[in-house]
Amino acid sequence: MNLKAFAVLTLAAVISIPAFAADDEKQKKKKKGNRGQNSAAGQLLKQLEDVGLTDDQVAKVKELGKEVAAKIKKIKDDAGITNELPKKRQEIAKAMKDSEKKGMELAKAINKEAGFTEAHAKALQVANEVRMEFHKAVVGMLDDGQKAKLPERMQRFTKQKKGKKPGGKGKGKGADAENKKPAPAAK
Repeated sequence: MNLKAFAVLTLAAVISIPAFAADDEKQKKKKKGNRGQNSAAGQLLKQLEDVGLTDDQVAKVKELGKEVAAKIKKIKDDAGITNELPKKRQEIAKAMKDSEKKGMELAKAINKEAGFTEAHAKALQVANEVRMEFHKAVVGMLDDGQKAKLPERMQRFTKQKKGKKPGGKGKGKGADAENKKPAPAAK
């Protein structure tokens, strides 16, 4: 009888040990996988893995990424955006994706439902602009061979917008006065 009890206990242990090990392994992977997910540099470096960045370029991207992350954090903190707010917005967006509303109307409805104010939306827009400038700066560091290897979604950062001069000054405040058109007469 003692042998049967020992056999049952041994069998139970043999069966349960791999299950505990698998759970532990999943936890480790989950922790490892989350590293750098919120870091601008980490996300961008992951997208640029196939480009063949030099060690110097990687260091510059990480340095720029720290600056960008600090700017974005300040923008979000100043606007009062907590980590839960964008998560809530994302959940609502998934729920409303089949809505009859489209474009800006849908975005406004999602923001309203999530509790986003105009200040929150504006702050996220500014943060996104900061992130896009970071991407442009990183792509600007690449040589032509590396730019050719860029993923398709990153190709837009290599192209200059139509109608804009490289200096960034169009016919706005930086243009000389003789090129300016007079303002239309008031009615």
